[in-house]
Amino acid sequence: CVCACACAYACVTGKDDYKIGDVSKELDYRIKDEVAKLRGKDEYELGDLSLALDEISKKLVCDMTGKDTYEFGDLSTELDTRVKTSVAAYCGKDTYEFGDLSVEIDTRIKARVAEFTRKDSDYQFGDITKEIERRRAQWVSDLLEGKDYKFGDISRKFATGFTGKETYEFGDVSKKLMDNLFGKRKRGNGDSKKRD
Repeated sequence: CVCACACAYACVTGKDDYKIGDVSKELDYRIKDEVAKLRGKDEYELGDLSLALDEISKKLVCDMTGKDTYEFGDLSTELDTRVKTSVAAYCGKDTYEFGDLSVEIDTRIKARVAEFTRKDSDYQFGDITKEIERRRAQWVSDLLEGKDYKFGDISRKFATGFTGKETYEFGDVSKKLMDNLFGKRKRGNGDSKKRD
């Protein structure tokens, strides 16, 4: 571990002997050197990092806007333009007007609700719930082949479908599971014959 630390120290600082603070000093020197290069200077001065970041961000904004020089507010204006263009496209319009998004969302929701409820007239509170209930009732009716639903019919339908029997009796599902897992059991005269 000591050998690895010494090797890492030597790689960072270029020195063989370590003194407290050497790594921090080396990192400080390297960072300041890179910031000075960003600014096109030989030596770092206080504030160079802030100025370098300011220049970089202004250049990026100019790249985004297509302008040669940055002016205060360019980023906000560009973002506003892009959002309005996207909203106008979403709404199927050439230009955005205040309220377009709200109107378009309302129109699309109403169209989806009308499609779901199969109702051409205006939406009324409860229409979606009524349609869900209608579809549930239709599913049950289809499952039970048109018979009126009574409590337990769906479970009975599942059990008879699983067991292959016409009617359901208590224990049928367990018997079928055991038969599926272990094969049919021989019942009857009490003989303890081996299975075939």
